[in-house]
Amino acid sequence: MITVGILANEVELVSELCERIKRETDKSKLPTAVKILDIGCGTGKLAIHLGSETAYDVTGIDPVRVNVEKAQIKAATSMVTAAFAVQSAEAIAFADSSFDFVVSLKALHEFHNLGKALKESMRVLKEGGKIFIIDWIGSVAGTRSHLHVKKYYSPERLKESIVDAGFTNLSLKINKTSKLMLCEGKKLQ
Repeated sequence: MITVGILANEVELVSELCERIKRETDKSKLPTAVKILDIGCGTGKLAIHLGSETAYDVTGIDPVRVNVEKAQIKAATSMVTAAFAVQSAEAIAFADSSFDFVVSLKALHEFHNLGKALKESMRVLKEGGKIFIIDWIGSVAGTRSHLHVKKYYSPERLKESIVDAGFTNLSLKINKTSKLMLCEGKKLQ
């Protein structure tokens, strides 16, 4: 297992995310060419980890070129196949219904327009596809000192945003430290 840059506070929910993707793939009998899109991938740690854990086709996008370049270097040195591109989550350049899963790790506070990013995620997901978002829980003690604290979402606000984008079958899990959450939604027909 490659844990390139996965932080101690992320391990619990990232492991849960990997298990949910594997379970969903087994349950849905998806083809072997499962495709995952990591929005706001930063320097690629989640995309590389997912590639290592699942052996699926993972693509990461981030609007910051230097992040994408670092992600490409990390992927090459870790020997995990992952593609990276400079793109915004609010204007994804992939065709409709291109991915089985969309994921994001602690990037929501960086999106200029979360609603637009979620609608774009919905657009690029295949029918029955799922979105998985791991992010800080807004206004908990551990996040008050963070630079972006005002842009963190409460569980209720995140679920509301995901529903507004058209996702259904929502679930939300809070990690043991009560600082991070994993939210899941599904694209129906």
